[in-house]
Amino acid sequence: MKYTFKMTTIFKITLIASLLGVTPLSFAAAEETASPIDHHRHMGGHMHMSQGNDSGMDVHSERFAVIKKLADKACVDCHGTTGISKTDDTPNLAGQEAIYFCKTMYDYRSRARNLPPIKDADGLYLPNMNEVSDKLTDQQIVDLSEYYAHLRIQ
Repeated sequence: MKYTFKMTTIFKITLIASLLGVTPLSFAAAEETASPIDHHRHMGGHMHMSQGNDSGMDVHSERFAVIKKLADKACVDCHGTTGISKTDDTPNLAGQEAIYFCKTMYDYRSRARNLPPIKDADGLYLPNMNEVSDKLTDQQIVDLSEYYAHLRIQ
């Protein structure tokens, strides 16, 4: 059975806006203020997090905690708690460009990138990126892309 996936209009707008360099951080940087901004921006219907500091995210916000919890559930087993993977064959996510992350996740969902089943050391099947991306909403992908884009590579 062939898997088909239709990219939503909102996801397309978000992807195109990101390719054009229109990011939530560019909006935050354009605002002149002496104090950090803690608010959400809408871009293409998806909420993006902005914070007027150099990390781009307010790590003390409730929204950050929700995104971190999602990352802990969906990503850390393979990509590590700080976005640095434990194996050479698993890419690091820390510092990853948000647009690249979104495009890659779309490619996994559409099966433009199709991975074979993966087994752990005990021979048990692990979810591959196609399966992981299938379970994420467009908004969750955008949130994770910003989360990992702002983690520092150590």
